[in-house]
Amino acid sequence: LARCLIMWDDILPNAEWIESNVPQIIRENSVPLQATEVPTSEDLNLETLTQAHVYIIAGACLALGFRFAGSANLAAFNCLYKFAREFMKCTSGPAAALTGHYNLETCLSVVLISLAMVMSGSGNLKVLQLCRFMHKKTGVEMNYGFHMAHYVALGLLFLGGGRYSLSTSNSAIAALLCALYPHFPVNSTDNRYHLQALRHLYVLAAEPRLLVPVDVDTNTPCYALLEVVYKGTQWYEETTEELVAPSLLPELYLLKQIKVKGPRYWEIVLDLSKGTEQLKSFLSRDGIMYVKLRAGQLSYKEDPKGWRSLLAQTVACKNSEVSGFKPDVISSFTSDPAVLSFAEYFCKPAKNIGQEKQEILDLFSTILYECVTQENPEMLPTYIGIDQAVRRLGRKEASETFELWQIKLVLEFYNSRNLQERLRKKSHKGLFMKSEFLPVMKCTVDHILDQWISAGGDVALHQYLTGQPVEESQMNTLACFLVYHSVPTFGQLSAFELEGTTTFSEIMLKFSQLRVPVRALLRLAPLFLKNPQLMVY
Repeated sequence: LARCLIMWDDILPNAEWIESNVPQIIRENSVPLQATEVPTSEDLNLETLTQAHVYIIAGACLALGFRFAGSANLAAFNCLYKFAREFMKCTSGPAAALTGHYNLETCLSVVLISLAMVMSGSGNLKVLQLCRFMHKKTGVEMNYGFHMAHYVALGLLFLGGGRYSLSTSNSAIAALLCALYPHFPVNSTDNRYHLQALRHLYVLAAEPRLLVPVDVDTNTPCYALLEVVYKGTQWYEETTEELVAPSLLPELYLLKQIKVKGPRYWEIVLDLSKGTEQLKSFLSRDGIMYVKLRAGQLSYKEDPKGWRSLLAQTVACKNSEVSGFKPDVISSFTSDPAVLSFAEYFCKPAKNIGQEKQEILDLFSTILYECVTQENPEMLPTYIGIDQAVRRLGRKEASETFELWQIKLVLEFYNSRNLQERLRKKSHKGLFMKSEFLPVMKCTVDHILDQWISAGGDVALHQYLTGQPVEESQMNTLACFLVYHSVPTFGQLSAFELEGTTTFSEIMLKFSQLRVPVRALLRLAPLFLKNPQLMVY
């Protein structure tokens, strides 16, 4: 045990490492735990060698328990559980007489305590079954110390009622070594080899690590999906693990980030690389962390599979969200009176209405669906404002270019490189518009302005580019075209001597200094190249 504690970083959670601690002379000449027959030897003291063998194995198991205390490491658990089963079989096997029942019970109790350290606070069923089995032993060899060891293991397994676990800091390991010193008393007053009061020092190694999500609306505990990011170490690279809370967290110094994720609750990110104070404050208050349920979702307890949520009920299938959306259940998503009134007057299906009104009703239902499911009802006027501005442009009723400027800015942001990189990473945090609404609006504006060009607008555009007066009836739409396509002013164009240009590459070269978009050049090029018919797309 002392050697392993010194070589702390070399401890590995496997049986090969456990066996590597046994010297070769003992490994080759002692009686294995699984032996069915006991050999005899006149040259070797098999009893001493076998007892040394089992004590070395038990000491290595105890060191493994210290190394992975409170981690619930599966490899360490399986390794220790394997040796616990072997010791249990050995107590009723032929090797028990050679090793001694007292020695085997001591080693078995040490391995049981090691198992409980690894799974501390988890209430693991297999370890509990081992504790129950050991507790039922009432033979002559079962003295007070063995029962005490079994109850210590049981206490570690349910440490703090499942809210605490063990730390592996230097001071914590020192306290655990004093508390779990592997020499058990014969009776309650036996302090000959170890002061029994030191058994209480385990509390210095205990720390709260249970995280319990609590619904902020109902103030009741709930299940939530956690994404835990581990820091990279010399044994493994940075890795991510998903847990279902309530859950015991790993030691905080191992973690980089904890995030509440999933479609049911709003995301909460705890960046532990900047400090663990916030998470420690949660854990010190019984581990309570408040979470907010998304609109239209049910908790995992009420709807384990996600089939009963209001969102699932209002969507008939994956590609028919609008047709399956029922405005009648909007009150279950929100209590905003403005949103409820909008659903009542503009989204309810009606009979014998024209195609245009039906299209508007479908569009409003789509907008309402996205706003309430993403909990962005404040974006409803923005959606409607963009739609109405595009409709006024189509009816040639746009009296100013301010609205088109706003739409252009939104589209430029939507097509920006930074936003597209975020979308590729599936990070929609902070986005208010996540549907296909903006691409549809962009295509509609492009189509309206291209139709205006093909219906005689190319003449007005040519007059503007050559400095000639433009008909007053074409002024508003021409201004919208110039703003939307970022066409420079006549004074800027005249400075580049565009007359006489014969190829599109020359136009791109001359317009490069004005930073005119390529989509605008594709519409202006036919005029400079003396071929207006190419303006029709």
